[in-house]
Amino acid sequence: MKVNLFFPLFFIAFGCSKTNTKSISFSSFDITVPVNWNKINLKGTDSDVGAIVTEKNDTVFFDHGPYSNSLDENSVIYEKSFLEIILQKIPDIDTTKMIIVNDLSKINVDDYKLNTSRYEIISGYKAKIVSPKKQGKGMTGIYIDSLGSSSLGKIKFNLYAENLSSANQKDLLKAIRTIKFKK
Repeated sequence: MKVNLFFPLFFIAFGCSKTNTKSISFSSFDITVPVNWNKINLKGTDSDVGAIVTEKNDTVFFDHGPYSNSLDENSVIYEKSFLEIILQKIPDIDTTKMIIVNDLSKINVDDYKLNTSRYEIISGYKAKIVSPKKQGKGMTGIYIDSLGSSSLGKIKFNLYAENLSSANQKDLLKAIRTIKFKK
């Protein structure tokens, strides 16, 4: 009698569990994402490009081709004395995105970056994984600088989104690790 009761409970507990992910296939790779994220096909000129939209309408873009952005952060930092010279020449310049310091020689440029990066092996390739230092402000993504070559040069890959919520950032980082490139 105990055995007969065990099997129905087992199937109720484990047989009816919902999957919360799905596989999306693009022409150059497959990726597993949350079930409520959707594929968007885009048309590129010299690259395979596309996007994925999250349930909160955040867009995750990708570019697979010779001109894929490396996701490097280019912070421009100005010394206060140099900014004063710029303002004399161009008084209407927008300074809201400028980083101003008293002495460039006394700072660590990395302290002013929004993102951190580290390297992992993804689908057999050395990949740079980028994520924000401060939740919700910065880029989350992957960049691979060489998947092969073509007549236009090295074939690169990036997939990224900006300013994601904590949950979407976590889901995107998890999805990145499922990428499988097609040969």
